[in-house]
Amino acid sequence: MHVLQGGAMGETGARNGGPAPLTPLCVFCEETPIIPAIRKPECVRQAIASRGKLVYLLTGDPENVESMIREIVSAEKIPIVNLDLLNGFSRDKYAVNYLKRVGARGVISTHLDPLRHALAIGLYAIQRSFLLDSGAMETITNQLKNSPVHALEILPALVAPKLLDRVRALGLDLPVVGGGLIQTMKEVEALLAQGLSAVSTSNPELWLK
Repeated sequence: MHVLQGGAMGETGARNGGPAPLTPLCVFCEETPIIPAIRKPECVRQAIASRGKLVYLLTGDPENVESMIREIVSAEKIPIVNLDLLNGFSRDKYAVNYLKRVGARGVISTHLDPLRHALAIGLYAIQRSFLLDSGAMETITNQLKNSPVHALEILPALVAPKLLDRVRALGLDLPVVGGGLIQTMKEVEALLAQGLSAVSTSNPELWLK
């Protein structure tokens, strides 16, 4: 059984009645490196028809997010919700608690506080960052030093490989996912060949590849 590398917190928590260890996200990325990213509720069924286990949910509000999460779970997939893109939710621990209660298995955010809380209650925590310039690269590196997460998602995807050397230099064994502006399978293959663990895309035409 795979458990989270460096997951002393998870293992200790399990012994003390806390969150159980999580399967590392790299396991799912190795199985299927294309992650469906749902931007419209009507795309849920297409996303759960994909081969991979991971499904990103980039849309939702208090009226529909629970039903979408439960539909993804019913298909034996792992719903990971982008908290920043939900309507009607604060980016705080109460929103994270709610998402866990209705079946979410992880949280994506550009904000570190909800990610830290997700870690504490046994959810996947994925840091989403925008690599716009060298300053952003330095900021992301410093955040990774001080706030452990399960994966890093870099936007736009086409520049994500530029960060790989820095992540490896930190000695971190975490997946780096590229997201945004991916249009073709050729781009997906090129990004994976450059060392990304996976790509996330909202283009349904790429979900079943």
